[in-house]
Amino acid sequence: MKTSIDVDSLRSEHESEEQWEVRKMFMLEHKDDFEKEELVTLAQLFTNIEFLGCRYPPQTMKRIALLAEKVSAKYRDSRKNKLKRTFVQASDAAEQKAKRTFKK
Repeated sequence: MKTSIDVDSLRSEHESEEQWEVRKMFMLEHKDDFEKEELVTLAQLFTNIEFLGCRYPPQTMKRIALLAEKVSAKYRDSRKNKLKRTFVQASDAAEQKAKRTFKK
């Protein structure tokens, strides 16, 4: 018999609000399917992939992708209308700054 998992008690102090919400959604979706330790591990793998771009062995990636289908779709849909960061090379940024004209 599985014990009840208090998902809210599993938040790490270093997690951003956004990361926690996504990891929490994942755990809530699967809390009845796994023991606590495995659930926490799978949720961490998912957020590592989603937020940090981590890669794992192909079998692990497939498993996480299947488990995260609904959560990923919800998260990505919520991100559609948010501002996106654009990274530029330092040399390009310096060139653009040098080209600016200032009005008096």
